[in-house]
Amino acid sequence: MSPNNNPPEVSKSVSRTEGNFFAVLAMFTWATTYPITDRLLETWDPMSLAATRIIGAGILLACLTFIFTRKTLSWQEWPIKRAVLTGMVGLGAGTLLMNFGFQYSNPINVAVIATTVPLVSLIMGVFRGEEKMTLRIGIALFCALLGGVIVSVANLNTPAGFEGGEFLMILAVISWTWFSRTSVKHLAVIPPYPRSALTLFSGGLVLLPIMVLVHWLGLFELHSSWDRSEIIWPILLILGVAFSTSFWMLSADRIGVTVAAIHVNIVPFYVVLLMVLFGGDLSIIQIAGAVLVSFGVVLAQLTRTSKGHAVRLATKL
Repeated sequence: MSPNNNPPEVSKSVSRTEGNFFAVLAMFTWATTYPITDRLLETWDPMSLAATRIIGAGILLACLTFIFTRKTLSWQEWPIKRAVLTGMVGLGAGTLLMNFGFQYSNPINVAVIATTVPLVSLIMGVFRGEEKMTLRIGIALFCALLGGVIVSVANLNTPAGFEGGEFLMILAVISWTWFSRTSVKHLAVIPPYPRSALTLFSGGLVLLPIMVLVHWLGLFELHSSWDRSEIIWPILLILGVAFSTSFWMLSADRIGVTVAAIHVNIVPFYVVLLMVLFGGDLSIIQIAGAVLVSFGVVLAQLTRTSKGHAVRLATKL
């Protein structure tokens, strides 16, 4: 066998390792946007901030793609129309639903609903005949959901009563999951960075007329701050959104949306770690929740041996 030709099981192992590495990078980078977003919402309205972060991230990735890979990309074969529509529906509508879900719900309910991304992805996969529900995957998802809930609500004291915005947050989760699965299945011909640029930019553009309509109807006032002393924060937010989305694409392409989504449930733990650096506290309950999520990630990707060959239990999508 040629030294350059790895056996299939080795290639799959490398792909899983890369996929999990990019998932960790994506989630940690995404976690940095939480405290930044919280700070910016003191001077920005949610709609303006959402449009700025998505459009800015799309423009940044488009510029980087043009600078570093313009001579090697064959964009003529890309399904650009489908990418734009996917971004508009999945990211544009999803971000809008998420913002209003935050506004008309409470942190506990939002955090709990956000942990259902891997479950929603699995349901979509089973419904389409692309995935199978196994006992091992079921246990892995249960651990990930439980761990995500524990980490998310450990430091929240807000009452968890139903407020109505939960329906919007559920729709946001479905929208994001659909976007991720569609990107992996139908947009894989587009490399991750330009794919992220296209979908982010188109998702942001669809928010602009909605913002104009909302402002014209007087539902709430749009406001933002580009003060020189504060300009670093929207820039950091745009960087975080751009690279976390790209890393997410790289991860989902390798290990599938369902398995990659399990990593989402550990994001609150990364946020806590970042806050610890600024004097926050870390509890044993939060650590236990993170361990449960990590266990779910590993369990979902364990392989079993059959006739000497490694058989993956987690499918591509």
